[in-house]
Amino acid sequence: MMTQAAVKLSQRIDDYLDLLNYAKQIGDGEWHTHILLTLETLYNTSEDELHKEMEEELWRQFDQINARMMDLFIQIRRSADDTTKQMLLEQMWTLKLERVTLSQQIKSHSK
Repeated sequence: MMTQAAVKLSQRIDDYLDLLNYAKQIGDGEWHTHILLTLETLYNTSEDELHKEMEEELWRQFDQINARMMDLFIQIRRSADDTTKQMLLEQMWTLKLERVTLSQQIKSHSK
């Protein structure tokens, strides 16, 4: 899954790579060097931004799962039908497993 920031970064890098090729074709060494430095700066800055955005996205997903689990919990408490309760409990279990996976991703991502 590519975030919006990752897509924008990819497009900017593609644009600079095109400029880099053009600078090479016309033999402008100074411009070529300047573009390389810009690409390096862009990569280093954007890597931190992408890392932060990815971590924020994982937390948003975690919060969404918690909200869905709360909704299921309310539905389970209100349901009188055992079949419906069982189906809701299975959905709750699936969400718990997703939440564990997300927790592990958040933990490994924040290291």
